[in-house]
Amino acid sequence: MTDKPLIIWDKNTFEIGIELIDAQHKKLVGYINELALAINNNQETALITELFKKLHDYTIFHFKAEEGYILSLSKNDCLLHQLQHKHFSEELDRILTLGESAKISEELLYFLTDWLLHHIQIEDKKFFIQLQTKP
Repeated sequence: MTDKPLIIWDKNTFEIGIELIDAQHKKLVGYINELALAINNNQETALITELFKKLHDYTIFHFKAEEGYILSLSKNDCLLHQLQHKHFSEELDRILTLGESAKISEELLYFLTDWLLHHIQIEDKKFFIQLQTKP
């Protein structure tokens, strides 16, 4: 397996301008990097599973915090965002339930990375900018 490049946090690329959410996104990126390093270094399955579980748990925590913030701004605009979170959470749950975190592959790591980065850079930014510019 080739080394999965680590995600380098860049304020201009990732920050949406809400301190709490930005700090949580940065922490999620850190967890992905930890998982990538463990996979790249062929760490033991137990460690990879533990790191995946940590990423899973923090992702669920973050989604609840983000959705709470969004709901405080606009109940009507939150449904699609919640649905995106729900689908990703269900995929993480499925991986844990089936014990697939023990077999985390490069493909799964790319899925996790791509989904979270796309979600932060595109969906979250679009959503929060839209909310901040509403009259």
